[in-house]
Amino acid sequence: MATKKLFTKEMADTILNLGRQGASQKSMYSAINISKATAAKWKQEDPFFAETMDMATTYGQSYWEMMMLANVENKAFNSRIAEIALRGQYPDDYKDSREIKANIKQEVTVDFNKEVAELISALKA
Repeated sequence: MATKKLFTKEMADTILNLGRQGASQKSMYSAINISKATAAKWKQEDPFFAETMDMATTYGQSYWEMMMLANVENKAFNSRIAEIALRGQYPDDYKDSREIKANIKQEVTVDFNKEVAELISALKA
């Protein structure tokens, strides 16, 4: 029977260091030898792991944003690739929002004679 693997301080340090280098979550999981499924389970069950991943992800996002800012005027820097990386790794923060407006027409038939008759009856009562 396999022993249950526990999240350790050393693993947290590894993940945080990778986050500071802009690594993806998958790279972080790989570095501590866990699967995406294990990571999802740990995020639910282990507040220390959840907070470590949240912080590492914040570090990673900050890394890529700073790289883009530092290279705004660098024509050799491929900002499109950096943008794609940001959108892929942090979709909640970089998703396109689109408003959809729709004109909906509905055909309505009103029996005015009936409606007027009901209104007159209501007023007489």
